[in-house]
Amino acid sequence: MEGHTKRRWIARSLLLAALSLGGCQGPRPTEESIKLGTHYLEFGEWQKAADTFQGVVDRSPGNWQAEYGFGVAKGNLGDLATARRCLETANDHSPGNMEIIGALAGVMYRQGDTKQMYQLLRGAGASLGSPAPYLVLAKYAQELKDDDSAMAALRSAIEIDAGVVRPRTAEPYYEMALLQRRLGNKAEATRRLRQAYQISHTDPRVIAALQGEGIALDAQTGIAPGL
Repeated sequence: MEGHTKRRWIARSLLLAALSLGGCQGPRPTEESIKLGTHYLEFGEWQKAADTFQGVVDRSPGNWQAEYGFGVAKGNLGDLATARRCLETANDHSPGNMEIIGALAGVMYRQGDTKQMYQLLRGAGASLGSPAPYLVLAKYAQELKDDDSAMAALRSAIEIDAGVVRPRTAEPYYEMALLQRRLGNKAEATRRLRQAYQISHTDPRVIAALQGEGIALDAQTGIAPGL
């Protein structure tokens, strides 16, 4: 682990040195600025990231990578209004990008704009045909103590992932099991865990949950996925 960390910091130093040299003769090219700003984001240097991305946004408004990076940085600096504006712009220019959608939903959550957050994530789930936005919605809904919306989101995630084209994921089943268990619906929680096990026999969380309920893991444990 120490070796990995050392190599990471060496790579960081080399990148910063190269980009700094490239910027001595005037504004950095957009690509270099985005690379440097992304690097600052990775290390949580929010103000440096914001300063770097702002230069690109000012020169090239609508560049989704810069708008996204600036939005993430400003959100972490507490400027939620600017963060939301930039992330909405990024989302307009790169629709269907889950990194942007997730970041924008997080800002809306912090602003207390539950209605728009739900609308964003439900729309993304339907348009992308992916369970990912619904899983994010379920997480925030539970934090808001809105179990009905969380339940509906997880059901949508399960339903939308039922096709044969996309590899099925155990995640919505596992999350549904946790929610049902918290609500006291033990039989339903167990059913969802057994469905999750059918999808992924090696998921350590599912295995631990089933074993915690005293359920033997054998050829009969898994049951068919679906609603």
